[in-house]
Amino acid sequence: MYTVAKCVGPRMQVSPAQAIPFLEQPPGLDGSLAGDVGFDPCGFSDNYDMNWLREAELKNGRVAMLGVVGLLVPEFFHLPMFTAGVTPYDSAYTVPGVGLVQIFLGVGALEYKMHGGKIGKEDMFDGGRKPGDFGFDPMGMGKKNLPAMQLREIKNGRLAMLAFGGILHQQLLSKVPTIAFFNDFKPLTFAGVWQ
Repeated sequence: MYTVAKCVGPRMQVSPAQAIPFLEQPPGLDGSLAGDVGFDPCGFSDNYDMNWLREAELKNGRVAMLGVVGLLVPEFFHLPMFTAGVTPYDSAYTVPGVGLVQIFLGVGALEYKMHGGKIGKEDMFDGGRKPGDFGFDPMGMGKKNLPAMQLREIKNGRLAMLAFGGILHQQLLSKVPTIAFFNDFKPLTFAGVWQ
């Protein structure tokens, strides 16, 4: 008499994640935050406070949005002390060390002031402050449809982080500014590689 093993394929979990349906919804991602679709394959939400993670995502997204502009605009406008036609990455090496220290200290002072001296992840949100809310809204965008604006910000920030990485690597590898790179774009050829 023969016995046959039962073969079972992947099955849906009790609460599947919206982003990856065959994975279980992480307990920290309950959909309450803008842009939360249950995507956490590394399990960060199991080990860190979600407010702290969202704060980091918003800050990095905001910096990346400015960074994309900073990588593209110098092709059209540049300060007199920088060389035209050089990538912003190469121009960064012309900034004196004292200037870089000033930037580092200025950003540190700004972080300290914006958080009211509470920089650690344990006390950063004491007092009920929401992630990314520093009380700075000169254009009144937060008074409009706030949930829709928060979703736009997080999606644009995620896209900008990807774009910044792509643009930076293109400039590092080609040593050509991005817009100029696409004006003279030549696809890679693999002639002789597989012969």
